[in-house]
Amino acid sequence: MMDDEQRIADLRRMQRVATGLLVAAGIVFVLASIWRDVAPWVPFVRAFAEAAMVGAFADWFAVTALFRHPLGLPIPHTAIIPRRKERIAVSFGRFIEHNFLDPDQITKRIRHHDPITRIAHWLRQPEHSQQVADVVADAISGLLRVIDDDDVSQALARGLNQRLESIPAAPLAGRLLGIFLTGGRQRDALMQLIHLLAEVIAKNETEIRRRIAGELPPWVPRIVDQRIYERLLEGVQRLLRELRDTPDHPLFQQFTNLIDRWIVDLQFDPQVQQQGEALKRELMAHPMVRELVQASWRDLKLTLLAQSVSPASPLRHSIATALTRFADLLEHNAEWRDKIDTWIAAAVVAIVRRYRHAIGEFVTQTVNNWDTEVTTRKIELQFGRDLQFIRINGTIVGGLVGLIIYSVSLLFS
Repeated sequence: MMDDEQRIADLRRMQRVATGLLVAAGIVFVLASIWRDVAPWVPFVRAFAEAAMVGAFADWFAVTALFRHPLGLPIPHTAIIPRRKERIAVSFGRFIEHNFLDPDQITKRIRHHDPITRIAHWLRQPEHSQQVADVVADAISGLLRVIDDDDVSQALARGLNQRLESIPAAPLAGRLLGIFLTGGRQRDALMQLIHLLAEVIAKNETEIRRRIAGELPPWVPRIVDQRIYERLLEGVQRLLRELRDTPDHPLFQQFTNLIDRWIVDLQFDPQVQQQGEALKRELMAHPMVRELVQASWRDLKLTLLAQSVSPASPLRHSIATALTRFADLLEHNAEWRDKIDTWIAAAVVAIVRRYRHAIGEFVTQTVNNWDTEVTTRKIELQFGRDLQFIRINGTIVGGLVGLIIYSVSLLFS
């Protein structure tokens, strides 16, 4: 609003100057006409003033005819802007489309200004990187607060299922098992399995004894289940000691052969692969998977919210540190700068080529939707002050041309 008021004041001032020159030329012309014979130079002044008035009136007419009918008279080819607003809107839209949105020019400007170096230098300052980190953290916090947890969980579950569907379960399990058990790790795996079995038996004495008692006939004394449990635990522990003390125990080789055959079957046996796919689909359909995804997302969301809210959180510090290191990389690595410059230029050019016609059309429609009087007023306020110089120059140049013509005419009279 203040900008428009200033432009109005500037326009009024320049209009007064231009009109003042016209009035001054008229006064000089009248005085020179009255005292024409007072001195030899008076006719020259009169010729200057006469031509100055002609130039001033002609340029006043030209400038005024752009915006309205001079003196309110419907003279042909006047009020050009109000009458041709639609054509001006189309021309303006095309001008922006073909000049401001030219891909080659945009690429040159991007290369010339080297924005990556400027951004890197700006980000290397700790206060700036911290500002960006705060904005990113606040954006993360705001986004996490508005998104629906159920939608995110369902999307994650669908993405996980689609990814798992494309991965053959059995061959992958075979390859992973082969990687884990390379270098003679079968011995360690067997020892861990036996040790785990011993711990399970030791920690579940009551349940194991109850199940043993349930399988025994009613007439068997109750002490028998205790003996069976003790023999079972003692047998597992004895086997574990034998494996630990006997490096060449036959069970090691049997276990190794079993694992090797299992790895081969997982990768190449069609029946085993079908069983693996069936097991995978059963696991994917199990509610536990969906609950696991939901719980994981909730935990991640709560962690991010807690980290993003605190001004001194590790998340904000990590983002700021990453930005600073990235800025160092950009500032000292010319190859990376060139790559990112190329990416930015290519992205901008692609966007401009795709949407520059739409932007031009948008500008055209916007101008067309403006009220004719408002549009005329906007253009007059934008350029009217400078157009008053046409009137001023017309007055001065017209007077000089009239003076020259009068002087030349004297040479031939």
